[in-house]
Amino acid sequence: MAKILIGITSSIAAYKTIELCHLLKKGGHSVKVILTKDANNFVTPISLASFDAEVFNGNKYTDKDVLSHINLARWPDLILIAPLSANTLAKLAGGFADNLLTATILATLKPVYLVPAMNKNMWQNKITQFNIQKLQEYGYKFWGPASGLQACGDNGEGRMIEATEILENINHTLLCDQELFSGKNVVITAGATIEAIDPVRYLSNHSSGKMGYALARAFASHGANVYLISGTTNLDIPNNIKKFIPVTTALEMLNSCIDNITNADIFIGCAAVSDYKINNFTDQKIKKQDTHSLNLVKNPDIIANVKEKNPQLFVVGFAAETQNIVEYAINKIKTKNLDLIVANDVSNNKVFGHDDNEVIIIDKSLNITITMRANKNIIAHQIIERISINS
Repeated sequence: MAKILIGITSSIAAYKTIELCHLLKKGGHSVKVILTKDANNFVTPISLASFDAEVFNGNKYTDKDVLSHINLARWPDLILIAPLSANTLAKLAGGFADNLLTATILATLKPVYLVPAMNKNMWQNKITQFNIQKLQEYGYKFWGPASGLQACGDNGEGRMIEATEILENINHTLLCDQELFSGKNVVITAGATIEAIDPVRYLSNHSSGKMGYALARAFASHGANVYLISGTTNLDIPNNIKKFIPVTTALEMLNSCIDNITNADIFIGCAAVSDYKINNFTDQKIKKQDTHSLNLVKNPDIIANVKEKNPQLFVVGFAAETQNIVEYAINKIKTKNLDLIVANDVSNNKVFGHDDNEVIIIDKSLNITITMRANKNIIAHQIIERISINS
């Protein structure tokens, strides 16, 4: 488990950090918190200490803690400022050390992650954007912000991302020993596609998209520029990716893949794509009958099309099977000329919608790796390790 130092600055969004502390402690992590003076207007040390977080408060040092900024800078595995106000963002960009939090940041050699929360106009202000660019050049990583309704009544970019999303990012970051794919462009498909039967009904499948989204976060944590092409899911959009492209049908997904693979280094087809679509779609609702036949035609094979158009591209496929798992996966890796395939047994409701999974990873030389059942976040990093070896 990790040691995590959290800085809280002056923002109404600070209440989300209380939930984050709870989630981190529940996960077995050690947590220390630095509150800026004005952050006390939104959360109290007692509310944080109730989750066994050691709280350091205020802007001034006492005679007993003149080196606390040095000790705190050395202690954690990672530092997180959540929420990050526009004022503290500007201080960090300018190298200020006028309170315990900014002095700790200036003194640390540990990775620092920033979770902004501010009014949309403050976020879009040219000075703020200039400061963001400076901090990114210095190696600071930003998580968020999200868009939506803000406390002031405005609607736009600037909301602090949710505690659960921050936890996902932390967990992925802790699984990364190095930026294996720094600067690489990775295109990932995820989720389920939908093929309309009429304006009310459609063909689809049970895919939740969790595995594809876990891969997107994992690659981003390893430094990749991730382009996530997503069918239907109920998941939050990962905030640390380069681009999110929502699609509905298999054809839309194929076209988006073709549009985004020009400069790609790796393509991962994790989406559950409908094999068929309706040939006789009607724009009026089909009325109930005793029997009704649907004329189905095959959808294009996205992975095969991608590999055919870009034979040098490293392509990873997925195989969801209910029997003969390895046999079918090997056949797919050969017929589609894939570089790697990830197969899983989806029988008996083992995979769809679950947070954990176990997979069989097969490379082009037919070397087989079988993972233990684990959280899909962990499985994602195990898949990435195999990709790094083979790519």
